Amino acid sequence: MLLEQGFYDQHNQTDRDLLAFVFIPVIQKEIDIFYKCTWNTHRIRQQKDAQIPKGIPDHVFHFPENYGHEQCGLPITDEALDEVRELSGVMDVGEDFLDADVRRECERIVPEIDQVEPADTYLFLKHHYG
Repeated sequence: MLLEQGFYDQHNQTDRDLLAFVFIPVIQKEIDIFYKCTWNTHRIRQQKDAQIPKGIPDHVFHFPENYGHEQCGLPITDEALDEVRELSGVMDVGEDFLDADVRRECERIVPEIDQVEPADTYLFLKHHYG
């Protein structure tokens, strides 16, 4: 709707940043709700010729012996995680998907991002940003 009505230009970095500020938290919240409340608690049916266990994913993971399986996970130390983090460079990207100045300005304009309607907030930000 924002694109179709000319309020969003996908080639404009500011528009992209504002859209990310507003919608990434909404998308993340929906993903969290889905995997915590729906996916990991739904029942998987027996599948012909499949090597996956039937049952509820969280329960299968925590109690594999109840499904004829065994726990094969290995304990991971903080030191091992630190080594992988260092070797992979995964943390070099930074913790935020937005530039610090962009985030600061967006939060100044809309301090309570989780309490808003996304499309209206994007339009409000676009009008008041910069």
